Amino acid sequence: MLLLRLRILGLLSSYAKITVRMLFYRLVSLYNYPNDRNFYKRLQYSLKRLRKFLPELNQKFEDPSRPLIKPRRPNPRIELWLEKASLEFFLRKLADKYHVPTQSTRGFSSITMLRKAIERVRKRGIEKIKFVSDHDPSGLKINEVTQRELPIKLERILLTMDQIKKYHLPSIRVKRTDSRAKKYILKYGDNAWELESLPPRTILHIIERKLVENIPKEFLDELRLREKIEKLIRPLEKKLTDRIRRKAEILKKKGLSDEEIIKKLMEEFETKGLS
Repeated sequence: MLLLRLRILGLLSSYAKITVRMLFYRLVSLYNYPNDRNFYKRLQYSLKRLRKFLPELNQKFEDPSRPLIKPRRPNPRIELWLEKASLEFFLRKLADKYHVPTQSTRGFSSITMLRKAIERVRKRGIEKIKFVSDHDPSGLKINEVTQRELPIKLERILLTMDQIKKYHLPSIRVKRTDSRAKKYILKYGDNAWELESLPPRTILHIIERKLVENIPKEFLDELRLREKIEKLIRPLEKKLTDRIRRKAEILKKKGLSDEEIIKKLMEEFETKGLS
């Protein structure tokens, strides 16, 4: 284990940025480690320990598979985390409406994803994370592990046992191959429940209600005002854009340079009070 960690540090010294997967394959290629899941888990454990004691290593890692979807003006208080990446597209319009950043864990969160989340907590002052997952051994364990790593409250808003009972959701058998199945069955029995068994509108309604409860009123008021203003000026914006484009085409055909075109356009529209 010590030799592995020394080799990890040696490789990391050669890279400004890297992914865990790239590091895994470099170790396999250079030192003949086994290309299997067991070694990947050993690598993850060693990295977790190293990054805990050497925080500067966190800057070297990227996780392109778990990007934070951030709106133009993100809400300063909350984020919405999803177990499944497939839900990002379904919830995109709702998240954009309230300017709530969304994060797909794609199963269990990576170390890189968690470290970046902790940085956002410190810089932006995030107070809560709303979490959405299936009610099964992995879904509940993801919730537990993620909460243990984060310095703020992670609130599970879907799927809960109360919701399962309220909406009489159909169950599926627990996957016996899941290493967390035994503990889950002792508490909940042999049934698990998929989030998608809820009607889509119900999912949207539950999440929207939870978001509104945790967004400051002044932030909501400002969003509504901006939406009204954008709707009001949209026709005017289109007309102005068309005019500027036509004028730019005329000047370009006359052989003016890009800098000259910009200068003339600025002069014309500033003179008309549109700057």
